[in-house]
Amino acid sequence: MTARREAAEVRRAGSGAEGGRAGFVLVSVLVLLAVVSAILTTAILQARSGTALTQARAASLRLQGVADGIARFLAYDLAMQRTYRAAGLALPEDGTVVVCRLAPGRTAWLSLQDQGRLIDVNTTPRPAMEEAFRLLGIPDATVLALAAEIVDYRDADDVPEPNGGAEAPQYRARGLARGPKNAPFASPDEIERLPSMTPEIAATLAPVLTVYNEGGRFDLAALIGTVKPSALRSLPQVSGPVPSPRQYYRMQVVVAGRRARAGRSALYAMGGSRTGTDFLVWQQAAPPLAASGPDHPACRTIVAVLGPEAIGSEAGPALP
Repeated sequence: MTARREAAEVRRAGSGAEGGRAGFVLVSVLVLLAVVSAILTTAILQARSGTALTQARAASLRLQGVADGIARFLAYDLAMQRTYRAAGLALPEDGTVVVCRLAPGRTAWLSLQDQGRLIDVNTTPRPAMEEAFRLLGIPDATVLALAAEIVDYRDADDVPEPNGGAEAPQYRARGLARGPKNAPFASPDEIERLPSMTPEIAATLAPVLTVYNEGGRFDLAALIGTVKPSALRSLPQVSGPVPSPRQYYRMQVVVAGRRARAGRSALYAMGGSRTGTDFLVWQQAAPPLAASGPDHPACRTIVAVLGPEAIGSEAGPALP
């Protein structure tokens, strides 16, 4: 009897061990399946994300090509106007933004700014700067200081301009470690270094300043009429319009589709002292350009030049 009981207990123990092993194998298989499923799910999501990213990049590249094509065509049109006195596209040259609907779901915004219409911080005489700054709403005391500081910044001497000039000692007295450059401005943005400058004044002056009006003369009435028409009634009588040399143009082109946006910011030169006819600046950028209303008549020509393949619409969800 004892032997039988021992044999039964051995059989029961073996059966329990086999059941335990079977349960362990089942749990292991389930865990492995869960891991494999998670890996497959991650791979699928990554593939979808990669496909979406690839499609977005492709859409951006297509739009960048369209923006670049428009910018180059604008430059070509300007050159043809200058060479052959042709009417050309007749786009506004004062920075006004023009909208062109290229195709369903695809729109372009364009702007041209003739730099010969702006105040050159390197070449415009101080009295002309003071008059323009006043009309833009800058207080008289600040106007005198800013114009004097601009001249001191760009001239080579260390003698402060009267009525508010600033050389190295005046900069140090304002707690500024760096004095005037005593050399031409490389960019209008350098006005932010002037002792009397504030962010508000810099924002007011930014649209009217340049370093590409080599003659320094500009049409004050046209400039004020564009940026602050309400100040025209305070404008003194002038002898007549001042023609621009039409040598340097700032252009902005932004093209947006349903899934992407791209743009080009460029500076085009035509016969100035810096170069012949060429792009001096060619930057990939998509600055916010706002415009509404009907398309400009030039849009038809632009669409015809680009062709259907370049302006084709895109499928997919709209940009947020």
